[in-house]
Amino acid sequence: MMGVIANPAEECVVCEFFELFKIPWEPYRSDRRYEVLLCAGDAKLDGVAAKLVILYASGKTAFDDKQKIQMHSQRQGADLSYSGTRLPIYGRSITFRQGTSVLAEENTRESVAFVDRLGEGLFARVGYDLFGEIRTLLTRGQPAANASIPALELHIAFLRDLITGCSVSLVEIPPVPDGHPFIACLTHDVDHPSIRRHKFDHTMFGFLYRATLGSLLNAGRGRLPLRKLFTNWVAVAKLPFIHLGLA
Repeated sequence: MMGVIANPAEECVVCEFFELFKIPWEPYRSDRRYEVLLCAGDAKLDGVAAKLVILYASGKTAFDDKQKIQMHSQRQGADLSYSGTRLPIYGRSITFRQGTSVLAEENTRESVAFVDRLGEGLFARVGYDLFGEIRTLLTRGQPAANASIPALELHIAFLRDLITGCSVSLVEIPPVPDGHPFIACLTHDVDHPSIRRHKFDHTMFGFLYRATLGSLLNAGRGRLPLRKLFTNWVAVAKLPFIHLGLA
């Protein structure tokens, strides 16, 4: 079981992250002992009980002062190197002067994450804001230049490798069957065969909303070309003639 300490404002992002990284987890409870404790930000870690403590933060924390962790540099945005793959960071990140690096800044090769002893267990210090990065990827997305980089999956892969590399067992529901490269999901859509069959019902009013106000809003946001907007409005104008059998 993984315990998670994060900013309450990030609750939705944390839940969505673990919808994708399917492992047993829960918000941290002081009466529980965890295999892994994941902390995001400047959390108080005195008295926590876990085999592995993972701290993600893009700035100096009280834990850093206590463990005498030395910062090397800080920057806004960075390209990291993980297993030979580029992992872009869109918020702030920091590098460290100590420890065995498991993640490095691509150009300078400075350490962005390292693992060290913590009492009878281990701790991993990672120099960026994990859930801040996940929020960016889920809400804003990546620039076109990075479209081919599966950044969110790389964040998950790094965390997975970090845990298993510290000899902590991990129970995970994989997104594909074991030994297979992908999974196919068959779905179907039930649509109306003719708008003439619908008068004052949800289908009719849904069509009117999408073709008028919905289309106008999408055009204003740049999601719908003007040509398509006029096509939808023409369809609405033809509606009375369709019900009369003239169109």
